[in-house]
Amino acid sequence: MGDRRIRGEGSIYQRESDGRWVGVVDMGWVAGKRVRRTVTAPTLRELRPKFKRLKQLVDSGVLPDDATVEQWMTHWLDHEVDGKLRPTTAAGYRRNVDKWIIPHLGKRRLDRLRPDHIKALYAAMKDAGKSDATRRQVHAILRRALVIAEREQRIPFNPAAKVDPPPVGKGSHGKFTLEQAKTILKALDRPDVSTSRWACALLAGLRQGEALGLRWEDVDFDRGVLVIRRSIQQVPHQGLQVLALKSESSYRAVPMVMPVREALWAERKDDGYVWGGERPTAPRGDWAEWKRLLRLADVPDRPLHAARATTASLLMEAGVSEKIIAEILGHSQVIITRKHYLHGDDRMRLDAMDRLNELLSGEVE
Repeated sequence: MGDRRIRGEGSIYQRESDGRWVGVVDMGWVAGKRVRRTVTAPTLRELRPKFKRLKQLVDSGVLPDDATVEQWMTHWLDHEVDGKLRPTTAAGYRRNVDKWIIPHLGKRRLDRLRPDHIKALYAAMKDAGKSDATRRQVHAILRRALVIAEREQRIPFNPAAKVDPPPVGKGSHGKFTLEQAKTILKALDRPDVSTSRWACALLAGLRQGEALGLRWEDVDFDRGVLVIRRSIQQVPHQGLQVLALKSESSYRAVPMVMPVREALWAERKDDGYVWGGERPTAPRGDWAEWKRLLRLADVPDRPLHAARATTASLLMEAGVSEKIIAEILGHSQVIITRKHYLHGDDRMRLDAMDRLNELLSGEVE
Protein backbone atom coordinates (compact mmCIF):
# COMPACT_ATOMS: atom_id res chain seq x y z
CA MET A 1 0.00 0.00 0.00
CA GLY A 2 1.44 3.37 -1.03
CA ASP A 3 1.26 6.82 0.55
CA ARG A 4 -2.40 7.74 1.23
CA ARG A 5 -3.51 11.08 -0.41
CA ILE A 6 -6.52 13.23 0.40
CA ARG A 7 -8.96 13.50 -2.54
CA GLY A 8 -9.00 17.08 -3.89
CA GLU A 9 -5.86 17.96 -1.92
CA GLY A 10 -3.22 16.24 -4.00
CA SER A 11 -0.41 18.12 -2.25
CA ILE A 12 -1.32 16.71 1.19
CA TYR A 13 -0.67 13.09 2.09
CA GLN A 14 0.19 10.81 4.98
CA ARG A 15 3.54 9.05 4.98
CA GLU A 16 3.27 5.31 5.38
CA SER A 17 6.71 5.00 6.99
CA ASP A 18 5.99 7.01 10.15
CA GLY A 19 2.35 8.10 9.82
CA ARG A 20 3.18 11.86 9.73
CA TRP A 21 1.16 14.18 7.49
CA VAL A 22 3.02 16.06 4.76
CA GLY A 23 2.08 19.17 2.80
CA VAL A 24 3.94 19.87 -0.46
CA VAL A 25 3.99 23.11 -2.44
CA ASP A 26 5.48 23.02 -5.92
CA MET A 27 7.99 25.87 -6.49
CA GLY A 28 8.43 25.05 -10.20
CA TRP A 29 11.48 24.02 -12.17
CA VAL A 30 14.93 25.28 -11.13
CA ALA A 31 18.00 24.45 -13.23
CA GLY A 32 16.20 21.48 -14.78
CA LYS A 33 14.97 20.07 -11.46
CA ARG A 34 11.57 20.28 -9.82
CA VAL A 35 11.74 22.12 -6.49
CA ARG A 36 9.18 21.50 -3.76
CA ARG A 37 8.74 22.94 -0.25
CA THR A 38 7.26 20.73 2.44
CA VAL A 39 5.79 21.00 5.93
CA THR A 40 4.96 18.11 8.22
CA ALA A 41 2.87 17.49 11.34
CA PRO A 42 1.80 14.47 13.39
CA THR A 43 -1.89 15.03 12.57
CA LEU A 44 -3.86 16.36 9.65
CA ARG A 45 -5.48 18.96 11.90
CA GLU A 46 -2.06 20.37 12.88
CA LEU A 47 -0.79 20.26 9.32
CA ARG A 48 -3.56 22.31 7.72
CA PRO A 49 -2.62 25.76 9.19
CA LYS A 50 1.09 25.17 8.52
CA PHE A 51 0.32 24.17 4.96
CA LYS A 52 -1.93 27.21 4.48
CA ARG A 53 0.84 29.58 5.66
CA LEU A 54 3.34 27.94 3.30
CA LYS A 55 0.99 28.34 0.34
CA GLN A 56 0.39 32.00 1.22
CA LEU A 57 4.13 32.66 1.31
CA VAL A 58 4.67 31.00 -2.05
CA ASP A 59 1.64 32.68 -3.65
CA SER A 60 2.78 36.11 -2.44
CA GLY A 61 6.19 35.65 -4.03
CA VAL A 62 8.10 35.35 -0.77
CA LEU A 63 11.15 33.19 -1.34
CA PRO A 64 12.44 30.54 1.04
CA ASP A 65 15.63 31.16 3.02
CA ASP A 66 17.50 28.62 0.89
CA ALA A 67 16.45 30.26 -2.41
CA THR A 68 18.65 29.61 -5.42
CA VAL A 69 20.13 32.25 -7.68
CA GLU A 70 17.54 31.29 -10.31
CA GLN A 71 14.67 31.80 -7.89
CA TRP A 72 16.06 35.16 -6.79
CA MET A 73 16.70 36.43 -10.33
CA THR A 74 13.18 35.41 -11.38
CA HIS A 75 11.72 37.09 -8.31
CA TRP A 76 13.79 40.24 -8.93
CA LEU A 77 12.72 40.46 -12.58
CA ASP A 78 9.06 40.00 -11.67
CA HIS A 79 9.00 42.50 -8.79
CA GLU A 80 11.80 45.02 -9.40
CA VAL A 81 12.12 45.20 -13.19
CA ASP A 82 8.80 44.49 -14.91
CA GLY A 83 6.59 47.57 -14.86
CA LYS A 84 9.36 49.77 -13.45
CA LEU A 85 11.76 49.92 -16.39
CA ARG A 86 11.13 50.43 -20.09
CA PRO A 87 9.78 47.28 -21.78
CA THR A 88 12.85 47.02 -24.01
CA THR A 89 15.17 47.35 -21.01
CA ALA A 90 13.24 44.73 -19.06
CA ALA A 91 13.29 42.38 -22.06
CA GLY A 92 17.06 42.84 -22.38
CA TYR A 93 17.51 41.99 -18.71
CA ARG A 94 15.46 38.81 -19.10
CA ARG A 95 17.41 37.71 -22.18
CA ASN A 96 20.74 38.02 -20.37
CA VAL A 97 19.42 36.39 -17.20
CA ASP A 98 17.93 33.45 -19.12
CA LYS A 99 20.90 33.00 -21.43
CA TRP A 100 23.82 33.51 -19.07
CA ILE A 101 23.11 34.01 -15.38
CA ILE A 102 20.63 31.15 -14.80
CA PRO A 103 22.46 28.46 -16.85
CA HIS A 104 25.78 29.19 -15.11
CA LEU A 105 24.74 30.27 -11.61
CA GLY A 106 21.09 29.27 -11.24
CA LYS A 107 21.60 26.06 -9.21
CA ARG A 108 23.66 27.75 -6.52
CA ARG A 109 22.09 28.89 -3.29
CA LEU A 110 21.86 32.65 -3.33
CA ASP A 111 23.52 33.05 0.07
CA ARG A 112 26.44 30.87 -1.02
CA LEU A 113 27.22 32.73 -4.24
CA ARG A 114 30.87 33.81 -4.28
CA PRO A 115 33.00 36.14 -6.45
CA ASP A 116 34.82 33.14 -7.97
CA HIS A 117 31.51 31.79 -9.28
CA ILE A 118 30.85 35.11 -11.01
CA LYS A 119 34.37 35.28 -12.46
CA ALA A 120 33.83 31.82 -13.91
CA LEU A 121 30.65 33.05 -15.61
CA TYR A 122 32.50 35.95 -17.27
CA ALA A 123 35.29 33.60 -18.36
CA ALA A 124 32.73 31.23 -19.90
CA MET A 125 31.15 34.15 -21.77
CA LYS A 126 34.54 35.20 -23.10
CA ASP A 127 35.28 31.63 -24.22
CA ALA A 128 31.93 31.69 -26.04
CA GLY A 129 33.09 34.73 -28.00
CA LYS A 130 30.93 37.28 -26.21
CA SER A 131 32.10 40.88 -26.39
CA ASP A 132 33.28 42.92 -23.42
CA ALA A 133 30.15 45.05 -23.82
CA THR A 134 27.85 42.02 -23.43
CA ARG A 135 29.79 40.79 -20.41
CA ARG A 136 29.57 44.25 -18.85
CA GLN A 137 25.79 44.21 -19.36
CA VAL A 138 25.52 40.88 -17.53
CA HIS A 139 27.75 42.21 -14.75
CA ALA A 140 25.57 45.32 -14.35
CA ILE A 141 22.37 43.23 -14.24
CA LEU A 142 23.75 40.76 -11.72
CA ARG A 143 25.20 43.47 -9.50
CA ARG A 144 21.94 45.41 -9.55
CA ALA A 145 19.90 42.34 -8.62
CA LEU A 146 22.27 41.46 -5.79
CA VAL A 147 22.13 44.99 -4.40
CA ILE A 148 18.46 44.32 -3.62
CA ALA A 149 19.27 40.88 -2.21
CA GLU A 150 21.85 42.44 0.14
CA ARG A 151 19.42 45.19 1.13
CA GLU A 152 16.82 42.55 2.03
CA GLN A 153 19.50 40.67 4.04
CA ARG A 154 19.27 37.57 1.90
CA ILE A 155 23.04 37.64 1.38
CA PRO A 156 25.78 38.87 3.75
CA PHE A 157 27.45 40.90 0.97
CA ASN A 158 27.14 41.55 -2.76
CA PRO A 159 29.65 39.20 -4.42
CA ALA A 160 29.31 40.99 -7.78
CA ALA A 161 30.56 44.19 -6.14
CA LYS A 162 33.81 42.39 -5.32
CA VAL A 163 34.42 41.41 -8.96
CA ASP A 164 35.99 43.83 -11.41
CA PRO A 165 33.64 44.39 -14.37
CA PRO A 166 34.88 43.27 -17.78
CA PRO A 167 37.10 45.95 -19.35
CA VAL A 168 35.74 48.70 -21.56
CA GLY A 169 36.95 47.97 -25.06
CA LYS A 170 38.21 50.95 -26.99
CA GLY A 171 36.10 51.83 -29.98
CA SER A 172 33.53 49.13 -29.29
CA HIS A 173 31.01 50.77 -31.63
CA GLY A 174 33.63 52.39 -33.81
CA LYS A 175 33.10 55.49 -35.90
CA PHE A 176 33.70 56.61 -39.43
CA THR A 177 36.41 59.03 -40.44
CA LEU A 178 35.58 62.28 -42.22
CA GLU A 179 36.50 60.74 -45.59
CA GLN A 180 34.41 57.64 -44.90
CA ALA A 181 31.45 59.82 -43.88
CA LYS A 182 31.76 61.73 -47.17
CA THR A 183 31.88 58.42 -49.05
CA ILE A 184 28.67 57.27 -47.38
CA LEU A 185 26.96 60.59 -48.17
CA LYS A 186 27.95 60.23 -51.83
CA ALA A 187 26.36 56.76 -51.88
CA LEU A 188 23.03 58.36 -50.94
CA ASP A 189 22.62 59.70 -54.45
CA ARG A 190 20.69 56.60 -55.52
CA PRO A 191 16.93 56.11 -56.06
CA ASP A 192 16.89 52.94 -53.92
CA VAL A 193 18.44 54.61 -50.85
CA SER A 194 16.69 56.85 -48.32
CA THR A 195 18.81 59.98 -48.52
CA SER A 196 17.19 61.74 -45.57
CA ARG A 197 17.31 58.71 -43.24
CA TRP A 198 21.03 58.12 -43.55
CA ALA A 199 22.02 61.77 -43.79
CA CYS A 200 20.16 62.16 -40.52
CA ALA A 201 21.91 59.13 -39.01
CA LEU A 202 25.36 60.49 -39.80
CA LEU A 203 24.79 64.21 -39.27
CA ALA A 204 22.11 64.58 -36.58
CA GLY A 205 23.30 62.08 -33.98
CA LEU A 206 19.87 60.60 -33.28
CA ARG A 207 19.46 57.25 -31.63
CA GLN A 208 17.77 54.73 -33.91
CA GLY A 209 14.53 54.73 -31.90
CA GLU A 210 14.43 58.54 -31.89
CA ALA A 211 14.91 58.73 -35.64
CA LEU A 212 12.21 56.14 -36.38
CA GLY A 213 9.87 57.96 -34.00
CA LEU A 214 10.07 61.25 -35.93
CA ARG A 215 6.82 62.46 -37.47
CA TRP A 216 6.59 65.24 -40.03
CA GLU A 217 5.19 67.64 -37.45
CA ASP A 218 8.49 67.17 -35.57
CA VAL A 219 10.47 68.57 -38.52
CA ASP A 220 10.50 72.32 -37.93
CA PHE A 221 11.87 73.87 -41.11
CA ASP A 222 11.27 77.40 -39.78
CA ARG A 223 13.52 76.86 -36.76
CA GLY A 224 15.76 74.45 -38.62
CA VAL A 225 15.45 71.72 -35.98
CA LEU A 226 14.16 68.18 -35.42
CA VAL A 227 12.10 67.91 -32.24
CA ILE A 228 12.56 64.58 -30.45
CA ARG A 229 9.27 63.67 -28.73
CA ARG A 230 9.15 59.87 -28.84
CA SER A 231 11.08 56.70 -29.51
CA ILE A 232 10.27 53.48 -31.37
CA GLN A 233 11.23 50.18 -29.76
CA GLN A 234 10.76 46.55 -30.77
CA VAL A 235 9.63 44.81 -27.58
CA PRO A 236 9.82 40.98 -27.51
CA HIS A 237 6.35 39.37 -27.49
CA GLN A 238 4.73 42.83 -27.72
CA GLY A 239 5.77 44.03 -31.16
CA LEU A 240 6.56 47.60 -32.18
CA GLN A 241 5.98 50.10 -29.38
CA VAL A 242 5.83 53.92 -29.53
CA LEU A 243 7.30 55.31 -26.34
CA ALA A 244 6.49 58.99 -25.84
CA LEU A 245 8.84 61.10 -23.74
CA LYS A 246 7.37 61.90 -20.35
CA SER A 247 6.98 65.67 -20.71
CA GLU A 248 7.77 68.63 -22.94
CA SER A 249 10.79 69.34 -20.75
CA SER A 250 12.18 65.99 -21.94
CA TYR A 251 11.97 67.01 -25.61
CA ARG A 252 15.18 67.78 -27.47
CA ALA A 253 15.66 70.09 -30.45
CA VAL A 254 18.38 68.87 -32.82
CA PRO A 255 19.57 71.35 -35.48
CA MET A 256 19.53 70.20 -39.09
CA VAL A 257 22.83 70.50 -40.94
CA MET A 258 22.29 71.51 -44.57
CA PRO A 259 22.42 68.01 -46.17
CA VAL A 260 19.79 66.81 -43.66
CA ARG A 261 17.56 69.82 -44.19
CA GLU A 262 17.75 69.57 -48.01
CA ALA A 263 17.03 65.83 -48.00
CA LEU A 264 14.04 66.19 -45.70
CA TRP A 265 12.69 69.16 -47.66
CA ALA A 266 12.85 67.12 -50.87
CA GLU A 267 10.92 64.25 -49.27
CA ARG A 268 8.51 66.27 -47.08
CA LYS A 269 4.89 65.18 -46.53
CA ASP A 270 1.94 66.58 -44.61
CA ASP A 271 1.80 63.97 -41.86
CA GLY A 272 2.79 60.48 -40.76
CA TYR A 273 6.16 59.11 -39.74
CA VAL A 274 9.10 60.56 -41.64
CA TRP A 275 10.40 57.08 -42.41
CA GLY A 276 7.44 54.76 -42.60
CA GLY A 277 4.17 56.57 -43.37
CA GLU A 278 1.21 55.71 -41.16
CA ARG A 279 3.32 53.23 -39.21
CA PRO A 280 6.98 53.65 -38.29
CA THR A 281 9.70 51.55 -39.84
CA ALA A 282 10.66 48.52 -37.74
CA PRO A 283 14.18 48.73 -36.24
CA ARG A 284 15.22 45.42 -37.80
CA GLY A 285 14.36 46.56 -41.33
CA ASP A 286 16.07 49.88 -40.68
CA TRP A 287 19.20 48.05 -39.55
CA ALA A 288 19.19 45.89 -42.70
CA GLU A 289 19.02 49.00 -44.91
CA TRP A 290 21.95 50.51 -43.02
CA LYS A 291 24.03 47.40 -43.67
CA ARG A 292 23.11 47.51 -47.36
CA LEU A 293 24.19 51.15 -47.55
CA LEU A 294 27.60 50.35 -46.07
CA ARG A 295 28.09 47.64 -48.69
CA LEU A 296 27.13 50.07 -51.46
CA ALA A 297 29.54 52.69 -50.10
CA ASP A 298 32.29 50.08 -49.67
CA VAL A 299 33.20 51.30 -46.18
CA PRO A 300 33.92 49.23 -43.03
CA ASP A 301 30.93 47.36 -41.60
CA ARG A 302 29.97 49.08 -38.36
CA PRO A 303 26.83 49.02 -36.19
CA LEU A 304 24.25 51.75 -36.69
CA HIS A 305 25.28 53.34 -33.40
CA ALA A 306 28.61 54.15 -35.09
CA ALA A 307 26.76 56.81 -37.10
CA ARG A 308 25.86 58.60 -33.86
CA ALA A 309 29.47 58.35 -32.67
CA THR A 310 30.54 59.77 -36.04
CA THR A 311 28.32 62.83 -35.54
CA ALA A 312 30.05 63.53 -32.24
CA SER A 313 33.48 62.99 -33.74
CA LEU A 314 32.83 65.29 -36.71
CA LEU A 315 31.40 68.00 -34.46
CA MET A 316 34.48 67.83 -32.26
CA GLU A 317 36.71 67.95 -35.36
CA ALA A 318 34.78 71.05 -36.46
CA GLY A 319 35.70 72.74 -33.18
CA VAL A 320 32.34 72.49 -31.38
CA SER A 321 32.51 72.50 -27.57
CA GLU A 322 31.82 69.28 -25.68
CA LYS A 323 28.89 70.90 -23.87
CA ILE A 324 27.12 71.78 -27.12
CA ILE A 325 27.84 68.32 -28.51
CA ALA A 326 26.28 66.81 -25.38
CA GLU A 327 23.16 68.95 -25.89
CA ILE A 328 22.86 67.99 -29.55
CA LEU A 329 23.24 64.28 -28.79
CA GLY A 330 20.98 64.37 -25.74
CA HIS A 331 23.56 62.88 -23.39
CA SER A 332 22.34 62.57 -19.81
CA GLN A 333 25.39 64.52 -18.63
CA VAL A 334 23.83 67.70 -20.02
CA ILE A 335 21.51 67.71 -16.99
CA ILE A 336 24.54 68.17 -14.77
CA THR A 337 25.99 70.73 -17.18
CA ARG A 338 22.86 72.87 -16.95
CA LYS A 339 23.12 73.05 -13.17
CA HIS A 340 26.51 74.76 -13.37
CA TYR A 341 26.67 76.52 -16.73
CA LEU A 342 24.41 78.45 -19.09
CA HIS A 343 23.12 76.02 -21.68
CA GLY A 344 23.34 76.76 -25.38
CA ASP A 345 20.30 78.12 -27.21
CA ASP A 346 19.04 77.20 -30.69
CA ARG A 347 21.35 79.75 -32.33
CA MET A 348 24.46 78.26 -30.70
CA ARG A 349 23.47 74.77 -31.77
CA LEU A 350 22.66 75.93 -35.29
CA ASP A 351 26.09 77.60 -35.48
CA ALA A 352 27.62 74.30 -34.41
CA MET A 353 25.87 72.49 -37.25
CA ASP A 354 26.95 75.22 -39.69
CA ARG A 355 30.56 74.45 -38.79
CA LEU A 356 29.88 70.76 -39.40
CA ASN A 357 28.49 71.67 -42.84
CA GLU A 358 31.67 73.70 -43.56
CA LEU A 359 33.78 70.73 -42.51
CA LEU A 360 31.95 68.42 -44.91
CA SER A 361 32.30 70.88 -47.76
CA GLY A 362 36.02 71.29 -47.11
CA GLU A 363 35.84 74.91 -45.99
CA VAL A 364 37.35 74.23 -42.55
CA GLU A 365 41.10 73.81 -42.53
